[in-house]
Amino acid sequence: MNIQEIRTFLTEHHLQAYVVTHGNRFIGQDIIDGENKLKQLCGFSGSAGIMAVTPDKVYLLVDGRYELQARLETDSQVVTVVDAMPRFKNICDVLKTDGIDRVAYDAWNHTVAEMEFIKRRYPEISFSDVGDLLHTDTAHAVKVQSRDVAFAGVDCKQKINTVAEIIREKSCDYYLLTSADSVSWLLNIYAAELSYSPVVRAYALIDAAGKAILIGDGLEASSFEVWSWQQFTDFWKQRAGVKILYDAHATPEKIKLLANKELTVIKCPDMCQMMKAEKNAVELKGMIDCHIRDGVALTKLLYWLENNWRGATELSVVHQLHQLRAEQHHFFSESFATIAGAGAHGAVVHYQPDEKSDVPLEANNLLLLDSGGQYLDGTTDVTRTIVLGTPSRQMIEDFTRVLKAHIRLSSAYFPINTAGIKLDVLARAEIWKNGLDYKHGTGHGVACFGNVHEGPISISVGGSEYGFKPNMVVSVEPGIYREGLYGIRIENLVYTKSVESFADGGQFLQFCNLTKVPIDKRLIDAYLLNEGERAWLNEYHRDVYDSLAPYLNENEKIWLKDACSPLS
Repeated sequence: MNIQEIRTFLTEHHLQAYVVTHGNRFIGQDIIDGENKLKQLCGFSGSAGIMAVTPDKVYLLVDGRYELQARLETDSQVVTVVDAMPRFKNICDVLKTDGIDRVAYDAWNHTVAEMEFIKRRYPEISFSDVGDLLHTDTAHAVKVQSRDVAFAGVDCKQKINTVAEIIREKSCDYYLLTSADSVSWLLNIYAAELSYSPVVRAYALIDAAGKAILIGDGLEASSFEVWSWQQFTDFWKQRAGVKILYDAHATPEKIKLLANKELTVIKCPDMCQMMKAEKNAVELKGMIDCHIRDGVALTKLLYWLENNWRGATELSVVHQLHQLRAEQHHFFSESFATIAGAGAHGAVVHYQPDEKSDVPLEANNLLLLDSGGQYLDGTTDVTRTIVLGTPSRQMIEDFTRVLKAHIRLSSAYFPINTAGIKLDVLARAEIWKNGLDYKHGTGHGVACFGNVHEGPISISVGGSEYGFKPNMVVSVEPGIYREGLYGIRIENLVYTKSVESFADGGQFLQFCNLTKVPIDKRLIDAYLLNEGERAWLNEYHRDVYDSLAPYLNENEKIWLKDACSPLS
């Protein structure tokens, strides 16, 4: 359906609006191109958004990361872009101002908890589940592969037994897992269905005896019993007298609507989310190792860029980086579409070049390069801002402020269980000093060979309330963006480690760097750094050089030695 056909449907069914999300029944997971309903309807290609089609208007809600991109990709004569978190609540607030009180939606795309909240908050609105009018949920064959315990660290049977013990403790029969990343982690499985994530898009039903059943159409798995969606629906509708645990914040409302009255469903947080956030020793070693290989690829790219940026374009940088990463041991895929924003494109936070938007790299300007890789032993995500030619004074000042913000958070000590929302200000305050801000989070959790954005931890103004524990991996990525000119972001991945010297005063954590890629010193005003910040940068660069030099040729090694030389 297109927008006009949706409007016809609304008229025929006496409805006033249809809400469309970016996702599907795998809430919060990546999608494949043919499933992007927002792009199909209005052209917006970002990875987060929510839309409402009414008889005479189309609203698209995106957060600050995508505001500029949404305005560039959509027709302003048709679509009204609203800078707001893309949530059902916010779209309802917009619709209320237009007097709309009959709203259609797809119950597969919204969680039980979300819809319970929505229906309490807006009793004056009638909500109707009409399903996916665009019919994007198509089945195709997916080969499910087993992840070797040499990479996973813990056998899947041991993980499943941990879940089964909780099921028995709660005197229940099953646990329904609907988060695909949790399913993949728990069962030690992966697939190549998605472009940038190895997770298997499937549900799993775990019983109290420790048996796991995979749920999804087209799944080819030899290690587990597989049910189709129809088999699962039949079980859900017909099974009586059993108790099933589920996470209301991850399970689509449609699941609850399908349940028969004799089936008892009990809310219980997804126990895998916190377990997989705390990396085991093998996972942490894999993350450390893959970041060295990833650093080698990025350093080779920076050396290549130094000598070849004249005549190069954004896409040529993307292709060159892909080739260099693909040469690394255990490489699987990129972890997201590479962001290579030259000049003004760098100010579009999640800009990704294509054949239409691709531009040449220009002298005396900046290139914002945000990229990552999926390796069998880990996941990477790194942003570097690179000067091409001679930077302006404003560029140097902005970059140095971002660096100070990055160092301030990266070098912080904080009590165990501190929530990310409390850490955000450590970085953001350095940017606020200049009367500036950035419209994205300061950090997000990262999986070990899984989603590059992993819950439940994050660092942002409206961030997660989950507390940090040892061996969690998160990004540190403050930035400054000047619309029409350039963007600056410095991003490393770090992991949390106990601070032994503080043992007598309580349990404290610190961040340890995983990313090993030089930071462009040509953009740093050393006089704006204090002694501690200079020491941090010099120590970081010593580690980068020592880690990467053995894997580089002589010319690359000479370049890296200069790039990592001490800042006086």
